[in-house]
Amino acid sequence: MNSWERVVKAMEISTPDRIPLYEMHIPPIIASRILGKPAGSILIHNPEVVYLLMVENSLDIDKINEYIAGELLLLHRITGIDWIRVVSAYTAKPKILKRLDKHIWMINGRRYKWTGETLWDIDEPASYDPDEVIEFCRNSPVEINPKIFDILRHLVKEVKGEFFLSFDADGSWGPIVSNPNLLKHVLIWMYKRPDVVEALIEFNTKYALEVGKWAIDEGADAIQMCVDYGNKIGPWCSPEMFRRFIKPALKSQCDAFKRRGAFAILHSDGNITPILSDVVDAGINAYQGIDVTAGMSLKWVKQNYGDRICLVGNVDPRVLEFGKQEDVIAEVERCIREGGRRGHILSASANISINTNAENFLLMVDYAKKRGLRV
Repeated sequence: MNSWERVVKAMEISTPDRIPLYEMHIPPIIASRILGKPAGSILIHNPEVVYLLMVENSLDIDKINEYIAGELLLLHRITGIDWIRVVSAYTAKPKILKRLDKHIWMINGRRYKWTGETLWDIDEPASYDPDEVIEFCRNSPVEINPKIFDILRHLVKEVKGEFFLSFDADGSWGPIVSNPNLLKHVLIWMYKRPDVVEALIEFNTKYALEVGKWAIDEGADAIQMCVDYGNKIGPWCSPEMFRRFIKPALKSQCDAFKRRGAFAILHSDGNITPILSDVVDAGINAYQGIDVTAGMSLKWVKQNYGDRICLVGNVDPRVLEFGKQEDVIAEVERCIREGGRRGHILSASANISINTNAENFLLMVDYAKKRGLRV
């Protein structure tokens, strides 16, 4: 089997020739080890380097996107990881782009800080007016910049049918949890202003549906919905609130993406055990993450939902970062034992975006390829 066939077999809850491999975010430090070049020259998942190139060298956007597509493909060819999470392409150089301090950037009038391998908006409003949010959501058109699919287009042209390609789109919760101050307001509005929450999720979902359907038409095999429905304690909201506000949006996305011929994949950090039955019922094909650091159990999820969805996970990122070689091997063995060879794709639990231990990451990949063979 090639990589695409292997992943599709697992998504269909069947048994491929070996357990497929996935990693949703290979950080620049680990990518530099794999590609044999300095981390400061890696563009994938490295916006600071991209912005420096834009400021200092005026590098062409199309060349940047083509270079990132090449990096993604080479990373997966070298490692043998079967599934490529295709990132959104850069669409244009910001009209205002200036480095203010170490890891702090001014981008089109707002300050952003690069920390924890994420670019955070540090000028996010401290408070939101609920009526203004409703006004925006009800009167703003959904506009998609077609250039966000440029990296996807490069990879579809090169490896469609060879590697499994996914693209990100979610409106059920991802855009909310990505803005900490907005998240705080939404959790209160669920009780005090449910109309605002409904309008916000409806708007975000309309956008996600258009992005997802467009990506599928461009050649994506799956849409990954990055949502983070919970934290280490549990879901952000009660099961009742999840069913009222979030589940309908998740279901509409799953239905639309599957009708278009793609798989609908959920990525969520946090312990989402209390809402997992509703998540599965909404129609996901696969669940990536199964956050072991938040107490999620791959064994329990497999026993309860392994006949309905493909499971993607869940090697402990703490072991990958700090463990000895024998710890990594034992962790891969645990995942193969608990996840099985049917309907299971091995990856780090959640992701390794802040990890730096390339040796342990490569050991996980190489050992999993040997031990994951069908027997």
